[in-house]
Amino acid sequence: MAAMDFDPVAVERFELAPVPEEVLGAESVAVWELRLSGGTVREVLTDEEYVAVKEFVFAVPLDVMGHLARELTELYESQSGRGALGRSRIGELEPLPPS
Repeated sequence: MAAMDFDPVAVERFELAPVPEEVLGAESVAVWELRLSGGTVREVLTDEEYVAVKEFVFAVPLDVMGHLARELTELYESQSGRGALGRSRIGELEPLPPS
């Protein structure tokens, strides 16, 4: 799906916090709350005076967070020498291996 087929959010800020065991109902699962917030790319790029901020909250198991961290680190390291992020790998995260 091309970026123009939907209205992507430009992540402005994020927070990570552990999800309390009593919320999960299980002690052996390590899950973190990932909060992402920002405005739509279209609004941010057009310098609109008011950008509506959207907030998304995800429950992320530790193994998924590790996989995402590795992918983001690899992307950052491969692109940081060129300045702006290229389009080569964005949105092409590989699926998690079976656990």
